[in-house]
Amino acid sequence: MRITLAQLEAFYWTATYSSVERAASVLNIAQPTVSLRLRGLEDALGYKPLQRVGRGLKLTLRGQDLLEECRTIFASLEKIEARPSVRNLSGPIKLGFAEGFAMICLPQIVSRLHSTYPELQPELMVATSAEVEPELHALRLDLAFLVHPTEHEQFKLVPLGAQETCWIASTSFDLPPIVRPQDIATHSIISNPVGTINYQQMIGWFASAGLTPNRIDFCNSVSMLADLVNKGVGLGIYPNKLAEREVSEGMVSVLKTDPPIADTPIFAKYHRQSRKPKVEAVLNTVVSVLSELDYLKYG
Repeated sequence: MRITLAQLEAFYWTATYSSVERAASVLNIAQPTVSLRLRGLEDALGYKPLQRVGRGLKLTLRGQDLLEECRTIFASLEKIEARPSVRNLSGPIKLGFAEGFAMICLPQIVSRLHSTYPELQPELMVATSAEVEPELHALRLDLAFLVHPTEHEQFKLVPLGAQETCWIASTSFDLPPIVRPQDIATHSIISNPVGTINYQQMIGWFASAGLTPNRIDFCNSVSMLADLVNKGVGLGIYPNKLAEREVSEGMVSVLKTDPPIADTPIFAKYHRQSRKPKVEAVLNTVVSVLSELDYLKYG
C-alpha cells in the first residue's frame, strides 16, 4: 500500500492537536474521514504512529520521527506553492540574439512569448555574437543566444544545436561545381568584422590553402551581408536557412566547397546565478520553437 499526502495531512494535524476532531476542523472534512485516513496510514506504515492514552492521543516513538518528516515535507510544499506561476510572469527581460539566428526564428519566438506570457516584456539586442556576448558578461543582458560562445566559469552554456553554414554566391558568378579557395580568392568577399565568428570562418577557409582573398568588404550586419550577396556584390558565408527563398528563386546558390564550412553551434548562455523563472520561461520557449522548425541539427 502507498502512503498518500491526504493520510500524512490527517496524521500531522491529529498529532499537532492530539485530536481527531480538531484535525477534521482544520482540514474541513468529516471526523470519520480523518479516522479512515489514519487507519490507512497505519496499514501502509505497518506500525501505529499514534496511540490512545485515556481519552486522548499520544505519539509513539516512531510517530515522533514521522511527525518531523511530515514537517519537512509540508515546508517543502509551502516553498513550491509560494513560487510564482511561470504563466503569470511579468516585467522586462533583456535578451540578446546572434543576428543570423534571430533572422531565422526571432519572430516565432517573440510571438510565442507574447501568447504564453502576455505580461512579459522582452527587450531585444540583435547583433553579432562578438557584440552581444560582452553585454551578457557585463550583466546588461539576462540571457543570450550565441554562435560559438566562449566558456566562462560564471556562465552556463546550454547547447541548442548547430546551424548549417556555407558559402553563398549569386548565380551570376561562373563557378565550378566544387569551389576551392583559389577559385574565389580574386572575387570580392563580404565578411563581418575582424573578431567575429563569420570572419574567422572566412579567413580560416582561405588560410587552409595558404591564401588571403584580394578584397574583403566588411559589414557588421548579417542581413545586409546577405543582401549584398543576393545582389552579386560579392560572396559570403552565412546560414543556409537565410538563403532558402533566394535559392528557390534562382538568385543565389549554396556552394559546395572543399574544404566545407563547418556547421556552427548555437548556445543559450546566462549567468549561473540568474536561472530565474523569466530566464527559464524564455529558454523553454526557444527550445519549443526550435523543435518545430527544420533549422538546427542535433546530436
